[in-house]
Amino acid sequence: MWDGLKKLVIGAAVAAAISLPGAVQAGDDFSLEGKTVTWVVGFREGGGTDRLTRVLQTKMSENLPGNPNVIVLNKPGGGSVTASNDFHANAPADGTMLIMASTSGLLPVLLGSKVAKYDPNEWVAITGFARGASLYAISDDIGLGGEDMKADYEALKNANIRFGTETPLSAELLDFVSMEMLDIDANYLFGLSSKDAEAAFQRGEMNMNTDNTRSYLKDYGEDPKVNPVWSYGVIDENGDLQRDPDLPDVPTFPEFYQAVTGKKPEGPAYEMQKSLMNAKVMLSKAVMLPKGTPDHIREVYIEALKNVTSDPEVAAALPREIGSMPLNFGDDTQRALASGTALDPEVREWVAAFLQERFDTSLD
Repeated sequence: MWDGLKKLVIGAAVAAAISLPGAVQAGDDFSLEGKTVTWVVGFREGGGTDRLTRVLQTKMSENLPGNPNVIVLNKPGGGSVTASNDFHANAPADGTMLIMASTSGLLPVLLGSKVAKYDPNEWVAITGFARGASLYAISDDIGLGGEDMKADYEALKNANIRFGTETPLSAELLDFVSMEMLDIDANYLFGLSSKDAEAAFQRGEMNMNTDNTRSYLKDYGEDPKVNPVWSYGVIDENGDLQRDPDLPDVPTFPEFYQAVTGKKPEGPAYEMQKSLMNAKVMLSKAVMLPKGTPDHIREVYIEALKNVTSDPEVAAALPREIGSMPLNFGDDTQRALASGTALDPEVREWVAAFLQERFDTSLD
């Protein structure tokens, strides 16, 4: 059980509707008739965030009061930081603008990067789209059997692991921290985009990689030469970590850790690992309204997204984007956001020392 997450108490990150010039009316009087709702996406057309947004966009108008025109505005730059900065500073809190947040926009906040001029915890969480993630390897090259975790652990500790990634501060930091906790050494080759790292893995130049579960299954689900080492699971509605529904036979990282060390993971490194897991898995994508959005508009959008994601056409398309992961709404999304974007001082101190010692990289 993730007691730390379950005990996390945050205030509702929404403001009560107040009397301001042009403020919307509460309750049943709220309508977006004749208006345009702009859905900001911080990436170019055709990527995963854009695809998911457009799947949902098809049914948004008919599920919002007044059936407004709903458009997608692609605003790429800085891994969605550019769009997030502008959204935080300028988005109106009247229900006419929302953003599809993603892991790449949350990591700079979690790591305290100065490029992020926004705090997602001030935004109003509507829906979180979890997407499974797993660490996998070329079995024969590393010596994995896939049946005995202790034997696999010894193989990992003795293998010449080659792992391609972009930077020490990319989303793969989740994997770096996980392997550090198990004292698994690896040779990291930086400067590779996720696409280039995958290509290098397929050529055998790298023997370990990480990706979302759907991509792993599509590329290697029937390949006996490639096996997952562990998955990062999914947090259920009770705050407990469960196995990835698309990889039910693969242990979660805490399961693997306890099986090979004889104890449950704990301490600052594990707190960092859990925060990264929330940012990468539980909030792979998240629908957010601007800071200051009144409660009644929040509730309208939560209900709209519940209806949209239940629509047969959308429900049939979602597995292609996020797999079988459950969705989270409202307060559950806000709690995951709090964990995925904030670190206690001792945890920040640990990760700063880890990055400096292991990669000669600073958080500043």
